[in-house]
Amino acid sequence: MMLEFFSTGLILLIIFLPAMAIAYAISYRTIGHQAAQRRLGRSALLILLAFFVGFGLHFLGKYGSISICFLFAAYVVLWLLTWNWRKKKAGALLFDVGRFSRSKLMLWVGVLEALLAVFNTWSAINTISTGLGNDTELVQVISQLVFFWSLAIYFLSSGLSRLEFRENGICYMLSVVKWEKLTSYRWNQEKPSIVTIEFKQPPYLLSTGFWSVPIPSAHRDTVEQILAEHVNN
Repeated sequence: MMLEFFSTGLILLIIFLPAMAIAYAISYRTIGHQAAQRRLGRSALLILLAFFVGFGLHFLGKYGSISICFLFAAYVVLWLLTWNWRKKKAGALLFDVGRFSRSKLMLWVGVLEALLAVFNTWSAINTISTGLGNDTELVQVISQLVFFWSLAIYFLSSGLSRLEFRENGICYMLSVVKWEKLTSYRWNQEKPSIVTIEFKQPPYLLSTGFWSVPIPSAHRDTVEQILAEHVNN
C-alpha cells in the first residue's frame, strides 16, 4: 500500500511539474517576473500541502478519505450557492473588466478535471457492475466520484468568473474583498497593464497578501479612477 501511494504521488508530480511550468510561462508573460515567481511559490506550497494531506489520509484509512471527499463537495456547493448573495452584498456594479489570463487557465484545468471525472465515472460504473465486497466499498467509490466532480466544478466555475469592481469591493475568482480591506495599489513599471492590489491581510487561507491582475489597456484609465477613489495609497 505504501509503495502504491508513493507511485501515485510520483505520477501526479510528473503531471503537475509541466503544468506548473506552463502556468509560470503564462504568468511571466502576463503579470511579470516577480509576481509570477510568487505565484509559482504559492502553487508549490499548495501541492506540497496536498501531498501531506494525502499522506495523512492514507493512514486514516477509507473512512478518513470518504469524510474529506464529502466535506470538500459540501464546501464547493456552499461556495457556489452563496455566490450570488455575496456578489449582491458587494453592491452595484461599477465596472466589469471581464475574464483574464488566470481565469482562462483555471477554465482549461477545469476541462481536464471534467475529463478525468468522466473517466473515473466510467471506471466506477464498471467496478460497481462487477460487484463490491460491502457497502463501505460502494460509499468509497461514490465519494471519489463526488470529489472529482466537485473539483471539476470548482475549477470550471472559477474559470468562468469575471473581474468586477463594485460599490463595496472587488469580485475576483468568485471571492469578494471589501474596499476597506485594501491597503494600496500600484501599476507595474515593466508591464504597465498589470495592477498589484495589496490587502491588510490575505482574503482567504493560503492566499497571498496581494493580487496582480492584468487590465486591458482600454480599461486602465477607468480602473485607475475607481481605485484612486476607493483605495488610500
